[in-house]
Amino acid sequence: MILTAAAAAGAAAIGLFLVVTAQAGTATSKAPIEQLSLMSRQQTEADHLPAFISAGTEVGDLVAADTTRRLGSSGASTYWSGVDAKGRLCLITVIGDQEADFVAGASCAEASDFTGKGVGLQVAGPPGASEAYLLPDGVPAAQLGDGYTVVSPNLVLSDPAAEAADPRSVTGTSGTFTLSDLSPTAAR
Repeated sequence: MILTAAAAAGAAAIGLFLVVTAQAGTATSKAPIEQLSLMSRQQTEADHLPAFISAGTEVGDLVAADTTRRLGSSGASTYWSGVDAKGRLCLITVIGDQEADFVAGASCAEASDFTGKGVGLQVAGPPGASEAYLLPDGVPAAQLGDGYTVVSPNLVLSDPAAEAADPRSVTGTSGTFTLSDLSPTAAR
């Protein structure tokens, strides 16, 4: 679990709250690049974390800079995937786009856990709140049903303040995928 905040103008730090859960899943021996094909494409400028996140923060230092790939954005939140030094797939959320006012978080899952459950992350702080799920390739995200917004084939969002829905299972190209909502968090 990682959380980073920028100092507010003056010298006061911004108070932040973060709830993070890496979900367990079915065993597999696939490497991260085999579970998330977007990791195999060449990194573009948009795939890099913002400069105020990339170096010297816990979130930026968690993943190798050459492994980040932009998944998409919604409102003030932008999402990336990456691979950490242990070879785990990570979901990174940054809310806000200025060094003086942002909140960021990351959550990672072992490759053996990622196939069946993905990785979920809630981030909340003064700029806003987000609940996001990184999905492996081949999961029919649109079939997860009400309560989820598909941002890209590998990223769905849920309302971080909504009551957790019952786990939802769908059949994808790698077998059964079960998404279990994280517990609600209050937006700060």
